[in-house]
Amino acid sequence: MTKAELCALKWSDINWKNETIFIQRMEDSSGNIVEYVKSDSEAGYRELVLTDSVINMLKLIKNSSQVLSEYIFCNEVGARKTKLQFLNKLRRAERAIGFEKEKGSHCIRRTVASRMNVSGIALDEIRRWLGHTDLETTLKYIYNPFREDITKKIKNNSILTANSKCIQIYSKSQAV
Repeated sequence: MTKAELCALKWSDINWKNETIFIQRMEDSSGNIVEYVKSDSEAGYRELVLTDSVINMLKLIKNSSQVLSEYIFCNEVGARKTKLQFLNKLRRAERAIGFEKEKGSHCIRRTVASRMNVSGIALDEIRRWLGHTDLETTLKYIYNPFREDITKKIKNNSILTANSKCIQIYSKSQAV
């Protein structure tokens, strides 16, 4: 989900029984809520399965709120939080945990997409989850989510590396 979609989520979007949330609106560039996510595509309208931790977080938000609001994320008077407020909160959180460089919400989306891919989730499901129409757009979000040292271990132990070492050893033994 994007911050534009997050700030437009309503409690009525949650299906508690099926543990899903329906994405159907967003904040547009002028700060208004629009009742469609992507006007040129059905991909913006999507139902996402919620993890147990997200369900628990939403229940905690709902039960601890002292303000009645149709929006899930709201301020102390019940007005919905805006994209800018989400962005500011993200930046404060990044500073608090010591990120040297600010990460945007799209960076988070790339990480989630990449981890979903490594977990074996089908590319078309990742595309749908991100709300993309075109698989090519989704592929641009996926990268190697491993740290560089892990990537080196994987490369050094891959079948291609092992085979090239075997060929080198075999070639040297044939020369003797």
